[in-house]
Amino acid sequence: MKTEKIKKSGKRIALRIIIAVLLTWILLAVTDFIRFATSDGYIEPLITVTHMACKCGASRSECGIGYSFDYGYILDIGNSSWKYDKEKPDSRRFSVFGKDLYKKG
Repeated sequence: MKTEKIKKSGKRIALRIIIAVLLTWILLAVTDFIRFATSDGYIEPLITVTHMACKCGASRSECGIGYSFDYGYILDIGNSSWKYDKEKPDSRRFSVFGKDLYKKG
């Protein structure tokens, strides 16, 4: 009788932990999405896992846990300095597990 109660309580604790982690991730992803959609410039996720950028500076990606902010820049090819303003991207995209959910520009 006691072993059955221990097994049931162990399963309930595991289920509660899984639900808590899932709800925390959803809260984090939704918060970052709202920040990203309302911002006009460059921002990073609250918890940044990786930063990626091409060497030419035309694209940049900031990755959170399961989602990413992708930025695109139009470079002035006629200008030999290849400078761009990191804070003002020309296009932006929010992706969750590789699926685009939001695009602007």
